[in-house]
Amino acid sequence: MVASPALFERLVDDAGMFPPGNADVADAVTAHQHYQRSWFGPLIGPLVVSDQKLAEVGRALAHSDGGRGDQEPIAVSVVNTSGAGGLLSLARRDVPGLRVTAVESALRDLDDLTGNAARIVSAAAELSDDVQVFVEIPYAPGWERAAAEVEAGGLYGKLRTGGLEPADTPSTDQLARQLSVLVEADLPFKATAGLHHAWPTAGSDPARPRQHGFLNLLSAVAALVEGATVSEAAELLGRSEPRALVENIGGWSDSESGRVRRRLRSFGCCGVLDPVHDLVSLGLVVEPA
Repeated sequence: MVASPALFERLVDDAGMFPPGNADVADAVTAHQHYQRSWFGPLIGPLVVSDQKLAEVGRALAHSDGGRGDQEPIAVSVVNTSGAGGLLSLARRDVPGLRVTAVESALRDLDDLTGNAARIVSAAAELSDDVQVFVEIPYAPGWERAAAEVEAGGLYGKLRTGGLEPADTPSTDQLARQLSVLVEADLPFKATAGLHHAWPTAGSDPARPRQHGFLNLLSAVAALVEGATVSEAAELLGRSEPRALVENIGGWSDSESGRVRRRLRSFGCCGVLDPVHDLVSLGLVVEPA
């Protein structure tokens, strides 16, 4: 059952330079250019780049075209590592060959998440209006108020859905609650880490999978938009039978898909071929003959 093309358009951000992939800059740029030219290019979002490697990415791009400068600029989402001050610095940077379409900045002041969010909102005003700013909101005391501050400032949220250690992956109950708050606040967001596959991969605790599934995430968001409870969303996040997910998602119309994607903008993945392969294997996306 082929899904609506609107559901997967630019869904997977290419985070090949981040753990656990850790591709070097030249390889990541070459691979991303290949992805963009491939049949599945419409599924792939920007190249995710640390602000500390922006110049190196620009040099790798220049080297790849022999210095001619005739290639299309690469869209990048820049991970800001320096808080509000880093956003101000980024506003003044211009790297040839790169087009900054998004910036990702994490709240790090766990004692004052709301104040931290307010500082990010203020600094983000210096960026171009066409740059989307995603604010990573840690699951810590006061995170709901911080999310409200981000929404009021016209920015976007970001949820960490996994990591290198088992404890970095939120339980289905925790993730469902986070999704519920963001949907209720009407705060669009992206997800990051641990979403390599369409369905969950098992961990030692059934309530805390080793990795969450991105189809489960889409299904949970759709249910919450329609008024589902947190426990119902958690149940959807925990489903490990892909066919049930396919039957649900494959029947969504373009408008239903659009309502979901207005909330869940994308997710970062260090190995974008994994989700593409899963979508093809499930019949939700068809590779041209």
